[in-house]
Amino acid sequence: MEKTKATAVQKNYSTKKKLFNLKNFNLVVFFILIILSVYHIAGVNDLSTKGFTLGDLKRQKNKLIEANNKLELTALTSSAYFKIKERVSDLKMVAAGEISYLTAGAEVMAKK
Repeated sequence: MEKTKATAVQKNYSTKKKLFNLKNFNLVVFFILIILSVYHIAGVNDLSTKGFTLGDLKRQKNKLIEANNKLELTALTSSAYFKIKERVSDLKMVAAGEISYLTAGAEVMAKK
């Protein structure tokens, strides 16, 4: 009876050994780690590429905003000059000619 128990235990152990082999388990874990590592590196590469592209687009946006502000200022000053010129002609004013200033000597001072 003892021999049958011993052989039954050995058979049970050998079937468990076949079901769970540590070498095969380690290989599976190793390949899973390699696949996850490659996936992680690809994700980091994609994010860094998108980050550089986003930075370039932000710089380009700021340059375009500055150029737009300059053009708006130029348009406003040009239109203001033409509007003033039209109003002057409507008011029938005479354009100013050469302006001459009076000069006073250094000793001239206003007194109270």
